[in-house]
Amino acid sequence: MSNLLTNNYNPRHAEYEGVSIDRWDASQWKKWKVDAPKSDVKAGIEREYLRIKYAVQTANSGLSLERVKIKLKFTSYKSIGLQGTFPCKPGDGENNGCRNKQYTISLGFTANDVGVKAAVAKARELDLLLVTKQFVWTPELLGREGEKVASTGSIKTIKSKSIGELIQDYEQEFWKTHEKNRQGMRTWESHYLRHLKKLPADLPLTNQALESALLSTRPNSSARFFLIWQLRKFCDFCQFDAQRLIDSYATSKPNPSLRQIPDDAEIVAGFEKMGTPLSPYTSKDNITFPDQWQWAYGMLATYGLRPHELFAIDLPAFIDPNNTLHLVTLKPELTGGTKTGERSCGIPPLYPDWVDLFDLMNVKLPASGGTLNNRTAKLHIRFRNLNLGFRPYDLRHAYAIRGHRLRIPIKTMADYMGHTVNEHTRTYQRWMSADTNLEIYKEVVIQKQGTTKEALRERIRELEAQILALKAENSSLRGLLGKYAPDSLNADV
Repeated sequence: MSNLLTNNYNPRHAEYEGVSIDRWDASQWKKWKVDAPKSDVKAGIEREYLRIKYAVQTANSGLSLERVKIKLKFTSYKSIGLQGTFPCKPGDGENNGCRNKQYTISLGFTANDVGVKAAVAKARELDLLLVTKQFVWTPELLGREGEKVASTGSIKTIKSKSIGELIQDYEQEFWKTHEKNRQGMRTWESHYLRHLKKLPADLPLTNQALESALLSTRPNSSARFFLIWQLRKFCDFCQFDAQRLIDSYATSKPNPSLRQIPDDAEIVAGFEKMGTPLSPYTSKDNITFPDQWQWAYGMLATYGLRPHELFAIDLPAFIDPNNTLHLVTLKPELTGGTKTGERSCGIPPLYPDWVDLFDLMNVKLPASGGTLNNRTAKLHIRFRNLNLGFRPYDLRHAYAIRGHRLRIPIKTMADYMGHTVNEHTRTYQRWMSADTNLEIYKEVVIQKQGTTKEALRERIRELEAQILALKAENSSLRGLLGKYAPDSLNADV
């Protein structure tokens, strides 16, 4: 048979013993036309088709066991594609508002053993992108349709929209994978919009617009690092190729500047200073009475709360007479969610005497109005206006260090503070200064050693008393020996 016939022959039309090839059990591929002579090239092509079909079935069974939702599918007798449920392609969801749809993606995998392995690897890759909410329709996945969209619709849409309009579209895409609560709003504003605001909103998306935003940040700064991270995501969403430009400004993530964490004496002194009235001509925060600021300060210092968690405290449970340990529990619904949800346990005061020192059971929650962000911001402003020398979050870091000084297990401290052990170790232990580490060494090692020395001194006193008693007994015995056996005693001496 000529190569032309071999290449053009479609085995899907074949039949054997009255059964079409697509209804034949692929696992029995060796029995297909078993009586055909070796010179029958068509029978060989048909058996190979069945063998690869069986390999595809086996691969799909393996993917199912791995809980991979994307499967392999013959797109023709010569090629293998991928089938699964994906976010709607650009333009697909405009009329019916669909978010997800089943697609078969043809990536040109040849129907042979190598093609099956490559298709399985790609199925795992796309499934991971779907699970992590990072899937984006790329020209490779869109194929010819992508070329058409790129050459007409998408580019035309991008060019006809301003950056401000594209950011609005980007925000709509963001809310498809995030809950629209306080935490979600904070994520959008702090990690997305905060950086995108550096772009000129009234201009189209161009390399010049991106470069002007990049030049507005200093090299090797956190602002530059996170702007680059966000611009990559934004340009991917807009299908705007600016990778080379953005990479040319890339910078490594800088280490955070060291904080000056207040010690216990500074915290107690700060409580008194927190109640200092400010001049009404220089500050508007006197709407809240000084004792309310002091109560807020005392709660942050005693329990290591995030500033916004101050307004999520379950106050009735806190002042309940049965709460003898003065534990604090949080109710996320009071603030529309907290950063890490509810704590797995109540938060204890590491210094129980501070509950009385700061009069915390006499609840005086700041009554300033406005949104949660505004109320939290006023607390930061109060710290700054009083020139305390540290910020509200530094009281949380001091709480973490206090736990280490008291030798509380890291897992327990992580639970108290509402984050993982890795986060606790990575974030909070780095704020320990040389003085703090020396202080912990003195408390944990030197004091322990001092206790041991005291025990040794006591033991030495006991041994000295025993020695004196033995000397007295020995002297008495020598006297008796001198009385009854003087010659023997003198001989020994």
